[in-house]
Amino acid sequence: MSGQAHDELDALRSGLPWHERRVADVMLRLYAATVSPAAILQSFRRDALAARDLAQGISEVQGRMRVRIPRFPGIEQSSRDWSVYMTLDHLVMVNTAITALIHAICSGHNHGAEIVMEDVKPHEDAGPDRIPALEAAVERYTEVVERMGTLRSREHHPHPWFGPLTARQWHAVAAIHNRTHRAQIEKILRRL
Repeated sequence: MSGQAHDELDALRSGLPWHERRVADVMLRLYAATVSPAAILQSFRRDALAARDLAQGISEVQGRMRVRIPRFPGIEQSSRDWSVYMTLDHLVMVNTAITALIHAICSGHNHGAEIVMEDVKPHEDAGPDRIPALEAAVERYTEVVERMGTLRSREHHPHPWFGPLTARQWHAVAAIHNRTHRAQIEKILRRL
């Protein structure tokens, strides 16, 4: 199989075009290298809590309604028809997993934990309990990142799309991920 054919097959699996993944990889590494962990944490919190606030402003019926949105950069094909609560459920799972990874990488206890894409797919029956769950996940993440300081580590942990990442790079992924899914919720709400 040629390199391009392999990249195209990977894009189908990941739901992102190969060129978009490559640009995202470069951008996240640049972001992690040039922006302080404190500033990245502010972005992480702002977008996650904005997602929470958007969900608080709708009825439970609206929050459970699956809505198909156009794909935009950073969103997988399989994520285009989620509900607001499904999106929050996904954020809770991913932010919780990245919290554990950052702690493990920085403390030198990286015991082979792994984030598998199938493990962070949201539950179709996700409900309004995801609102306080997201808030709790954000607070726990904040505590860990603030305790770990500059997030300097020699350890790396593989990301399913971007390969081995440091704790600081995982931190950047978390902030970008929150921003992407906050935008997804905004797009869902416009179509309700």
